Amino acid sequence: MLVMRKMRRLLAILCAVVLVAGCTGCGAAENNGGERKEKKVTEKPSEPTPTEKPSEPSPTDPAKPTGAPVSGESRNLTAGSSGEAPETKAMDDKMRTAYETFAYKMFGLMGTGSTKMISPFSIYTALAMLDNGADAETLAQIDAVLGLTAEERNAYMASWIAKLTGGSAAGAKFTNADSIWIRNSLESYVPKEFLDACAKYYKASVYSTPMDGSTISAVNQWVFDNTMGMIDKILDELSPSASMILLNAIALDAKWADPFKTDYIREDYTFTREDGTTKKVEMMFGEADYGLLENDLATGFTKAYQGGEFSYVALLPKEGVSLAQLTESLKPGIVKELWQTKRSGEVHIGLPKYKEEYTVTLNDALQQLGMKNAFDQDLADFTKLMDYKDGNTFVNSVLHKTFISVDNEGTKAAAVTAILMDTATSIEQPQIFYVTLDRPFVYMIVDADGLPVFIGTYE
Repeated sequence: MLVMRKMRRLLAILCAVVLVAGCTGCGAAENNGGERKEKKVTEKPSEPTPTEKPSEPSPTDPAKPTGAPVSGESRNLTAGSSGEAPETKAMDDKMRTAYETFAYKMFGLMGTGSTKMISPFSIYTALAMLDNGADAETLAQIDAVLGLTAEERNAYMASWIAKLTGGSAAGAKFTNADSIWIRNSLESYVPKEFLDACAKYYKASVYSTPMDGSTISAVNQWVFDNTMGMIDKILDELSPSASMILLNAIALDAKWADPFKTDYIREDYTFTREDGTTKKVEMMFGEADYGLLENDLATGFTKAYQGGEFSYVALLPKEGVSLAQLTESLKPGIVKELWQTKRSGEVHIGLPKYKEEYTVTLNDALQQLGMKNAFDQDLADFTKLMDYKDGNTFVNSVLHKTFISVDNEGTKAAAVTAILMDTATSIEQPQIFYVTLDRPFVYMIVDADGLPVFIGTYE
């Protein structure tokens, strides 16, 4: 009897082995014979449990530019996408007059009554990139505000940027960075010629982005990185129709060639404002360079930074002259004129330590200078920047932010300019409705033809 039981078990095991082997062989034969068929998935994809949440980027994570360069290729730091070095033109009186005219006019439009600071270089550079995408009357207006034609200006700026950023190792550190951020759904409408010009002359990086919260974080991170951490952000929000952002950021870290001695710094020194009120400052005392600067409205001085590429110039209104009058008198060539007519001799100076930030929207100032069409969604012509047939691209706003810190060791300063472009579409926006199930309701589960498979009520 025991033998019979063992025989039955052995027989059952053999049958199971034969059956498994047969099924495996059938599967192999099916896969090897003819074209393999994909298995249809009928089960529902797994969903997160109620305790799980889709992963979201942490607000503390460092933001990075989203996407890759729109051009699909790397752009080196000395040339555009073509790989050719840009045509350059050294600074001359023509470019100097155009730039200074813009700079002093822009500064004069910032108003009076409080501390202000702009970087005309940053603003000018950002607008110069924008000009490469303008056409017709919009182009003519921007050219009139900036002076020169886009082709001339590009060559001048490429040379000037290279000169400022290529200072001696012992001198002041100056950096310039440019970038273009494009809504990813509009990449294909941006002409290659525009991107090539910005990359070639301004070494602009190009990013594809969804124009949402992640874009704001990424842009602000770019600003922080390219201003040596002196400016932490430029954007708080974006328009729903934002299509492109053009950015310029500059930073300067300069040490005095002849630092102020700490023993010659007086705390709680009285500083009198124009309205007669006073405040206490730390006043640094020392000597200036080059002699006394003077004209009918002001006296002043120059103090050099290490390397000689940059200097600090101060002009103090004479008695009876207001700060507004002095500001209005600024004109192309004024610094060179003051240097040429300086009075020789030792110049003992007092310079307060200060740290300031300044933020301004430049829309009104630029329109006062004559750049009107760029801000008009109907009149703006940026077809060389965004060739989008179903809508028109225009400048939503031009934001500018600066930072400066002056102490006995030297000066740190930074600026960023952001040109925010919108694309107004002619597509009618759908109406929005709201339904709140806050009362008893009926529900159904229907098939593809709308036939109810389940009907129920919730009370």
